[in-house]
Amino acid sequence: MKKSTKIITITALLLNISMAAIAQIKAYTVADAHSHNDYKNNIPFYRAYEKGFGSIEADVYAVKGQLMVAHDKKEISAKRSLKVLYIDPLIEKLSRDPQRHLRLLIEIKEDYKAVLPLVITELKPLEKFFAYEGHPGRLSIVMTGAVPPAAVMPNYPDWMSFDVDHLDGFTETQWKKIGLVSFPLSRYVHWNGKGVFNAEEIKRVKGGIDSVHNAGKKVRFFETPDTKSSWLAMLRLGVDVIGTDDIEGLGNFLNGKDRSEYTATQPYAIYHPTYKSDGEVKKVKNIILCIGDGMGLSQIYATYTANRGQLNIFQMLNIGFSLTYSADAYITDSAAGATAFASGQKTNDRAVGVDAAGKPLKSLADYSAEAGKKTADIVVCELTDATPAAFYAHNSERSKATDIASQIVSSPVDIFLGSAYKDFTVTRDGESAVDKMKQKGYTVVRNFDDFLTTPATKILGLMDDSVTRPKMDGRGNYLPLALKKVTQAFKNAPNGFFMMIEGSQIDHGGHANNLKQIITENADFDRVVGDALRFADEDGETLVIVTADHETGGLTLLDGNINKGYVWGNFSTNDHTGTPVPIFTYGPHSLDFRGVFNNTEIFNKIKALLK
Repeated sequence: MKKSTKIITITALLLNISMAAIAQIKAYTVADAHSHNDYKNNIPFYRAYEKGFGSIEADVYAVKGQLMVAHDKKEISAKRSLKVLYIDPLIEKLSRDPQRHLRLLIEIKEDYKAVLPLVITELKPLEKFFAYEGHPGRLSIVMTGAVPPAAVMPNYPDWMSFDVDHLDGFTETQWKKIGLVSFPLSRYVHWNGKGVFNAEEIKRVKGGIDSVHNAGKKVRFFETPDTKSSWLAMLRLGVDVIGTDDIEGLGNFLNGKDRSEYTATQPYAIYHPTYKSDGEVKKVKNIILCIGDGMGLSQIYATYTANRGQLNIFQMLNIGFSLTYSADAYITDSAAGATAFASGQKTNDRAVGVDAAGKPLKSLADYSAEAGKKTADIVVCELTDATPAAFYAHNSERSKATDIASQIVSSPVDIFLGSAYKDFTVTRDGESAVDKMKQKGYTVVRNFDDFLTTPATKILGLMDDSVTRPKMDGRGNYLPLALKKVTQAFKNAPNGFFMMIEGSQIDHGGHANNLKQIITENADFDRVVGDALRFADEDGETLVIVTADHETGGLTLLDGNINKGYVWGNFSTNDHTGTPVPIFTYGPHSLDFRGVFNNTEIFNKIKALLK
């Protein structure tokens, strides 16, 4: 048999394909997305093109010497020709966008002998953009559907390739005309898009994918469920072209992929508590309230996954749930959320340290000071932000930062740490909050090392923003070191201490829909929790409370691998949600915090222990 008529086999192809290249897992972008039946959406071509899709599909019929776009004959309309819906827009867009690459998949609904000559004629104005061997253009033309027999395919122009659903019976010359291989998913598995493939199903589907890749072609599946679970399955299996009718959904899914995935490079060690004083009904001398701003169960479990199945927070045995709604909204903001557990009353969103009528409320810092305890307010954000402000300020509008800063002078808190120095330097009647704090005997510190080493007992630490930058941008051990500083400064206080320490930027990651930021911030916060648990064991009279003011981002975990520290998340919003948040406790009276209760009960339960 002559070489030109030799039937290609997978074995022969394997000799010419680099298995190393095939084995690489590609980095998916929206350019790998395919707009299936694109003409059926309300803005054909433009919606998928502007979203960045790399592949667009149109079904055509030959009607009176013209290509008409329709799914079946009864939908044919004179206004919906291939020229109007696709060819003219392609000429315009590709002329103006020299970097854009695209695949146009044209499905022949019937009679390729009538359709293909029209395709050759009507697409001629696009000829300079065509991409094929020897012509490195930016527009690939792939014919699918009722394509001609393989023996006829080489008779068509070099720029025209074909989509087939099998690998058998092609000569080498015919195989060069194949631009894509498309399989019905039902050939390998019957799946409704929910759950995951089992091992046998993965083997079958992967076998089909590998056969195409080994033959040097790209593969797609049709008749697939159009869900996030399905898209994720196709990506995980290495499918080259991901089809959808949900352009916005898949586009956003792929465009957000870089911020939705995270793999921790290495795990950190956790502390294993002794549980000697856990749950005992005895005196509570010290209270460490750890607030993970925006931290819900998904954020915690994502961090657990990234840390290879280890978490300090999960060492705590006593668990409850806090209901976070505010006085005037189902979804709380940080101001109302923090005020609830700092002062014991539901208040309106945006209000800090006041009730719903605007009346000032005493905070746990005030009650702790009255009980003779030392107090600290430690955050990795602006000290005028909602959570820290809830422990010293009173204002119905959280955005009035300079007003809030001025109220720090009336607070009994011994040690403050945060940023927003400028807010505290605004002068009123010739003096600033910084001036007045110095007059009260506070040491005002601008350098973090100075904060850690100063022997002062009254400290106002106001760091530059660079010191409190995100953990993923190199913040360092700011929070763990701050916890150590405060516990060492207060450990010999005769009446103990109350300390609020916040993992402030877990919330920032939720607002940004950035999973890496969430996990790195939550991991940093979890290290603080581990250090607090260690201190509680050494002290024996310390209660550690870990909770959140609300959940941020509506984080859903779509995929992960605990052994590899890998997580893929998806966000439903860039704002807060109404989901209850967990509360974990360790030490004496930790059993008091079990159950499901309003966030105001956190205040009531802590206050009862201050007596």
